[in-house]
Amino acid sequence: MRRALSALAWSLLACGTAEAAADCPGAGRLQEALRLVETANPVLRAEARAFDEAQRQRDWSATLKLGYDTNTTLESGAKGPRGLLSVEIPLFDRSSDLEKAEARAAYVAEVDATRTAFLADIRSLCELAAEVGALDEYRAFNRDRTVYRQERVDEGLDEPDVLWTEFDAAQRAENEFTAARGRLEALRLTLARRWGGPQWQRLRALLEAMTSR
Repeated sequence: MRRALSALAWSLLACGTAEAAADCPGAGRLQEALRLVETANPVLRAEARAFDEAQRQRDWSATLKLGYDTNTTLESGAKGPRGLLSVEIPLFDRSSDLEKAEARAAYVAEVDATRTAFLADIRSLCELAAEVGALDEYRAFNRDRTVYRQERVDEGLDEPDVLWTEFDAAQRAENEFTAARGRLEALRLTLARRWGGPQWQRLRALLEAMTSR
């Protein structure tokens, strides 16, 4: 039952998954990351255990009563005490069904909340990865421009002073790229530890594969 419920819950990801992964070069790894979170995230694991335990409960409950009487009747007279054992089984007890339904609702709600929060984090990660990619292209452009300007200076077409401007722009582009790449690596680690539980290193590898160009 849990496997079927999990499949139903994660099947709702299709639309949100495509949107969240739109900016990620490794979007094909997102489903793998989601499956890992489902099985490894401590909160979902605890909720899944509670759900499984609720499903194993009996559909009915019995009441056991133990007592005795003296077995005294007008016909037989007193024959001393005797033990009595009785079992009461309610015919229309729906409490177990309600408990199972509540456990199912709690599990689905937790899966949905986890999905929403994880996809929001993935979108932030993808946006930062896109920013790093853009900065990488910009620093490459500045490097090429600096080389071009150096060639013109060497040929006597431009004054040497113009190189300061080009070098400054190239260095700033390099610094911005380095800083953004550091933030991306830090965010990968943070999300992996937040969602991956004991499998955080594997999740980190997946997130890196999703956001590396």
